[in-house]
Amino acid sequence: MSVSNIRSAAKFRQTALLIDDQSTVLDIHAAIIKSLKMNLKIVKMTDPVEALEWMKNKQVDLIITDFRMHQMNGMQFVQAIKSAGHDLWRSIIVVTALKDESIHQELITAGVAACLTKPAQTQELATIAKNLLEKSKHHYSQALVN
Repeated sequence: MSVSNIRSAAKFRQTALLIDDQSTVLDIHAAIIKSLKMNLKIVKMTDPVEALEWMKNKQVDLIITDFRMHQMNGMQFVQAIKSAGHDLWRSIIVVTALKDESIHQELITAGVAACLTKPAQTQELATIAKNLLEKSKHHYSQALVN
């Protein structure tokens, strides 16, 4: 069975990967994602390098990541995902304490779906995440048809 068949199966659970070096932020983002009631698998990680390694063998439908992390910044993380050949880099939401508009613009230009300022507004993060997850699900169901 191909990946697209598995991903569009009725019982398939999409995966949301949350990365932040602050566990409190991870818990807040996880609570927001759980509130979507979309039967998601939520994976929380504090290390972006470890997350990249983990993603090598996993299907991920949404990533919510911090920008300033110890091992690499959000831009380096996005570039690493793109160079690894993952097509999910368009399903990344970066949440940062930096209010520097040029960094936000750089991330958007690099292809992230959204760049939000910490603390992310609950409704805004939930709406963007839900849209990206629905788009991902639709993408894979279309791949199955074609």
